[in-house]
Amino acid sequence: MAAHDRRKSNFPPILWGDQFINHVSDSKVIEKYSKAVEVMKNDVRSLLTAPETKMIDTMNVIDTLERLGVSYHFENEIEERLQHFFHLNTNYDDDEAYDLYTVALHFRLFRQHGHRISTEIFGKWMDEKGNFKESIKSDAKGLLSLYEASYLRTNGETILDDALAFTTATLKSMVPNLRSPLKKQVEHALVQPLHLGIPRVEARIYIAVYEEEENKNETLIKFAKLDFNLLQMLHKEELQQVSRWDDGEIPRLPEYMRPLYKAILELYIPFDEELAKEGRSYASHYVIEGLKELARGYFEEAKWFLEGNLPSFEEYLKIGLITSTCGYLIPSLFMGIGSIRKEDFEWLSEKPKIYVATLIKGRLLDDIGSYEFETKRGQLAIGVESYMKENGVTKEEAMAKFMELCTNAWIDTNEEMLKPSCYKSRDLLMFILNYDRVTYVTYKDKEDGYTQPEKVLKPHILALLVDAFEV
Repeated sequence: MAAHDRRKSNFPPILWGDQFINHVSDSKVIEKYSKAVEVMKNDVRSLLTAPETKMIDTMNVIDTLERLGVSYHFENEIEERLQHFFHLNTNYDDDEAYDLYTVALHFRLFRQHGHRISTEIFGKWMDEKGNFKESIKSDAKGLLSLYEASYLRTNGETILDDALAFTTATLKSMVPNLRSPLKKQVEHALVQPLHLGIPRVEARIYIAVYEEEENKNETLIKFAKLDFNLLQMLHKEELQQVSRWDDGEIPRLPEYMRPLYKAILELYIPFDEELAKEGRSYASHYVIEGLKELARGYFEEAKWFLEGNLPSFEEYLKIGLITSTCGYLIPSLFMGIGSIRKEDFEWLSEKPKIYVATLIKGRLLDDIGSYEFETKRGQLAIGVESYMKENGVTKEEAMAKFMELCTNAWIDTNEEMLKPSCYKSRDLLMFILNYDRVTYVTYKDKEDGYTQPEKVLKPHILALLVDAFEV
């Protein structure tokens, strides 16, 4: 052991201090906002349920509600309308009624809600050689809609693979000549596709963009801002609770630190007591099993380091998927959700395809994002180094391969989200999808948001938990 120097860390200081712990909520303000939101709900609901409204108009309303972050108030109404529209088997060949923007929007909304709509609806914009027609290169709004839709592609949908490449290149060339708010939307989408973004973060951004729209609905803007501020206040209250150290636990700590494994297991004693009251005592078992697996994985990685051993990429990935911590964190998060049942944990423990895709994304995006930091610390970036050595490639080529594997994992996720699904609980699948989105945002652009939060995560935390809208 003496031959191995302790690896040096250069982590940034804590950004927030006691800011959230010391937060004091104002119950009167929360009550005021709650009442205002409730009053406006019916007006907003009428935009969805008015019987005389055309399908195109209703689909636009659904998209706006989702992008403003308020669709959770109207989940039943939205699902009902989408189910009805999907079974109409609409003929999208009508060029006048269904332009590129509209067709791509409908495709994206149906796919987002698990409906397996065919890519054939894009056929009218293809030429005889199977390429996208030159005539749509001037339709920035339509291209942006197609760009966002392409991120919901599944295996074998080459038309959407081509659409992503075509729209990305064309939109990049168009940006200098666009005017806002469309210009802002295109610029943002090119760095953060909607489907891969964190919904609350994207809602915050879209509220400001929608406010600039010529045909904006003032009621929706006010409703979205009120609702955002209300949720922000509630989230601050929750954050205060989870940030506070429980003084009652201090006497339980030994004079000298017990083995970490035992200390962490003891953490779940109070959880067990609470879960037992809810008839969900089984939940902590799966979390503890995930923790045991994680500890074993860390032990294997420690042996590689201490022995100076670089494993094969296959060996690394077997352990690396575990030490990405997804297999511990997701069951831990499930434990706090009352609607998650024992069979849900069992399903997860069987490692279904969508879950494996999450493990792959979590591992490889982490490896890409943390590579520079780890090498500067003198730490061997095992995943990247192993792939480079085994395949005789450069760092850049290895990272490109990792991104390719992550893209394929996203495609697997999209496939699993469609009906009939591999599992009947769509809420459960959405939970995993949103976990993936957080991972993507944290590690995108080869950054490690957990290790260096100042650049990546701080702006999002400020937007979501600190800065409120003026109403």
